[in-house]
Amino acid sequence: MKTTIRRASIWVFSLNMLAIVLALIISYQGGRDPFGERGYITFFSTFQLLAIAWLADRILQAKKALKPAPKRSIRLFWRAISVGFIFLAADEFLSIHETADVFIHSLLKLQETPVTDRIDDAIIGLYAIFGIIVSLIHRSEIKGHQQAMTFFKWGFILLIGMIVLDFVSNDEVFLGLFFEFQTANLIQEYLYQLEDSLKILAEAFWIMAFYVILVVTKSKKRLESVQDAFQPEEIGWIER
Repeated sequence: MKTTIRRASIWVFSLNMLAIVLALIISYQGGRDPFGERGYITFFSTFQLLAIAWLADRILQAKKALKPAPKRSIRLFWRAISVGFIFLAADEFLSIHETADVFIHSLLKLQETPVTDRIDDAIIGLYAIFGIIVSLIHRSEIKGHQQAMTFFKWGFILLIGMIVLDFVSNDEVFLGLFFEFQTANLIQEYLYQLEDSLKILAEAFWIMAFYVILVVTKSKKRLESVQDAFQPEEIGWIER
């Protein structure tokens, strides 16, 4: 099992590092911005979020096959995780939070300012807070998997770093307080690329976290099957 997880982590993180390095090379060569809207990093991130949703669903199916069957709250937790990451994938691909930002400005007739321009950042923050709350409520589902917990923690650390960078790099005025205009613009571009890099690496850690839980859950099911296979013979032997 450890070998399987180690091999999977090598593949996942190698693929992510390759995607980041390739995106940086393309960006500095003056090609189409891979980090921009509809850049390939967006597609890569969408794919990873859908992969997490799929893993959460597979965990749910694996747990439902265990004896005793999981409680309804546990089933709802894993279903919510799966649906939640499908929504995040849709948000990533369709920029739902940015559209919501524009809609809120229009609905409330707000003049765009450096403060109101951060509504989309606040929405991302709410996503993160909601995810943390749900995870804490059902922490027993994750806490028992020490290796998965490590992956989860690093994923959330990178997510927080991404949110901070998004907040800092979203406004040239803030960077302009510390740097000259041209320098501020250059730093903003670097931070923007770093932000997206942290985002897909966070997703990589979450993929591995859910993969660990799936592998462990399937191992429990296999152990149950082996025990069930030997149980009738043991009973018959005892009766004789």
